[in-house]
Amino acid sequence: MARVNFCLLRAGRDRNQPVGGVGNLIPNMEIGWDEIAYIQVGDNPGRKEPTTGEINNKKIFEWLYKKGFDGVAGMEHGNSRPGKEGVQAVIAAYREVDSF
Repeated sequence: MARVNFCLLRAGRDRNQPVGGVGNLIPNMEIGWDEIAYIQVGDNPGRKEPTTGEINNKKIFEWLYKKGFDGVAGMEHGNSRPGKEGVQAVIAAYREVDSF
């Protein structure tokens, strides 16, 4: 990114991509921290809402908070359940991961 030398260019970080290969999400985000403006949220496996897989989203949200992240966190996932029950599960999941 530094080679482009364009102040509005920033990186998006899909947290699910490293999970399948190497894991270590927080250390990997730390490496490119100055370029990250967008975080994709979704659990693994299945790319459903937080708390449905193996990613410790509460720990990641706490880390983002402590880092002073002021970018965008996109809900890059589906619902684990259909209909109103699924929407309520998503709301409950985000409340859970934001309760650090």
